[in-house]
Amino acid sequence: MAMNEKALRGREYAALQSLFAAVSHYQELFPVLKDRCREVPGLWRDMRLVDVKTQKILEGVLSTVPREKLRHIMADCKNVRLYIKVEPPGAVPTVTMGFSYVPTRTLNELLAYVCEHECLMCDKTPVEARKCEIRRMIDKSLPHEIPNEDSDRCKYSDFTVGLEG
Repeated sequence: MAMNEKALRGREYAALQSLFAAVSHYQELFPVLKDRCREVPGLWRDMRLVDVKTQKILEGVLSTVPREKLRHIMADCKNVRLYIKVEPPGAVPTVTMGFSYVPTRTLNELLAYVCEHECLMCDKTPVEARKCEIRRMIDKSLPHEIPNEDSDRCKYSDFTVGLEG
């Protein structure tokens, strides 16, 4: 054993696996956010810095593991994955910092109902639709942007596809 190498205890091994999984998971997500990060001054540099630093931390910790164990640990770590679990509604507060939790299925059903009864026959132009209070509420309710495929009409007229939960 080299001077800085020492045997891993059980909790340390579990923590090392978690660190390896977190670094691997971050490296998988890194390219997904690349374009968005480049839009914010300095953020792309920070993302790369986090990538390099987390790899150095992992390499530093691995350098303390005895060489004969390192081969086995690396083989085990290749099968380690990080899973992030989102807690069900009862486990987390339903209202946090001015936002409330609404199950996706309920939100989709509500939006489908509103679009079916209010927006289906809408003939507002996109300019007129920007002033529409229903459109504003729908835009605020959705976690993602809905593209406007027909530039001559509001994006929510005929909007029924993709609301299934």
